[in-house]
Amino acid sequence: MARSNKLSGRKSSPKRPAEKLLETVVEDAIQTATMPFKDWWALSPSPLVPLAIPVSPGRQYRVTQTGVDAAHELTQQTWRAREDFRQTIIREKFNQLSFTAIGKTILNSPTHLPKDVEDMKTALVDDDFYVALAADYVDNLKRLADQARPDVDRHIPCDLFHSDQRVPAFSVGPVEFRPRADWIDCFVTDSVERAHIEQVETGAQHIEDLRRQALARGSARNLYNAWSVLSSLRGFAWVATIRMTGHELSQSHFKASIFAGLAIDAIGLRFQVEDARHFTKAGRQHLFAEDRLATSINGAFLRGSSVQMAGLGSKPGALAAKMAAERPFLDAAGRVLEVYVQGRQAGRAPHLVERWANALYWFGEARREASDFMAVVNYGCAADVLSGAGGKAVAMTKFAEAALNPKGEPTPPGSLSIADAVTKVYQEGRNKLVHGEVSGLLEDVAETRSIGDVLLASLFDAVTDELAKIVASRPQILATDEKHAYRAFQERLRRRS
Repeated sequence: MARSNKLSGRKSSPKRPAEKLLETVVEDAIQTATMPFKDWWALSPSPLVPLAIPVSPGRQYRVTQTGVDAAHELTQQTWRAREDFRQTIIREKFNQLSFTAIGKTILNSPTHLPKDVEDMKTALVDDDFYVALAADYVDNLKRLADQARPDVDRHIPCDLFHSDQRVPAFSVGPVEFRPRADWIDCFVTDSVERAHIEQVETGAQHIEDLRRQALARGSARNLYNAWSVLSSLRGFAWVATIRMTGHELSQSHFKASIFAGLAIDAIGLRFQVEDARHFTKAGRQHLFAEDRLATSINGAFLRGSSVQMAGLGSKPGALAAKMAAERPFLDAAGRVLEVYVQGRQAGRAPHLVERWANALYWFGEARREASDFMAVVNYGCAADVLSGAGGKAVAMTKFAEAALNPKGEPTPPGSLSIADAVTKVYQEGRNKLVHGEVSGLLEDVAETRSIGDVLLASLFDAVTDELAKIVASRPQILATDEKHAYRAFQERLRRRS
């Protein structure tokens, strides 16, 4: 294919990057098409990864490294420009979709040639041809992306409360929490599969027996499905469910796991750190369990173990009453989380909500952290992010005082002031540990960790409720410049009665 200005009757204009890159790919594919197979195959640095642009299973266009590099550059350029793709598709899958979209664009490129052209290899084209290819690439990529982004209900097994607490199903915004038995009743709709599952759940059959039956040659599909569900649930007593719309499957699981984790951390805000640490979910390893082995000087084996059980217990029914009492706070946290999930559907949430979610994640990580000094770092980060202070301790202190002491009452004798708490956690804690001014590993920073937990838990109690009110009644604040939004937010905190 050759370039010509004759068809357009004008000088060639500078092409946009997408057009230029597609021109490189197309010309490389045409030139490589006549190359002997063994010569083309030898160009690949790996025999398992041929230099090709896929079109469909079993069909591809041969290219050289030049064509592959141009396709990668176009893919990278599109990825950076489209936040909706970044939010809904994992990068590896997007690369595959983009290359296939390029292949389909090449396949259909003859439709943009003049009608009297018979041989694409000798066709004369102008800028308009590549303009059309660039538009085709965008359309093909969108079509492929839409096909790869189904709507699904994501289920994240977790441990919250022991079964004797009789805590009923509840929600935190878009995340619904169901006891294991309720979840099975709701989502296992096939009667045969449910019968197999109930056999295991009631103890009438061991799961290993079901596994052997399910994996046996010629076994019924419902046996495998039942075993697969139980394997996914494992020993978890609760399941968090959130509907993910328009996401590629790997990305939907990743984001659903994050959202469920934030909801669990919001629940944990209503409990002391020792109790909140018992809330866990699949994929989150924070409960400490280990076997210990040593030998004495005379050679005797010394064995020990330590374990923290998942889930929270109390006297029967006590936690059901507590969760009912905490409903107003969880509703407030749910409203903020809903805005975060909606904003992150294909872009970003409002700045105040983004900071709340990120700070909540730092806070949850701090509570789960085995190391005291790393927990202090996480608490310091949470305080900085939540306050929007940008690393300025003075701004962080002003925000904390507006949230926790809006009337400016004096600190009771013998108590730690808010300013001192911020200094202890952020300046003397997070900053000096991160910058290496003090050693943290194997040092005793348990007191600073405790101060950090109280400070951040108290901040979230105040901030979450007020932010939920903004979401419900003054959402215009969320649309203003971040600096002005924080100023208004801080003033609202200070004016609380």
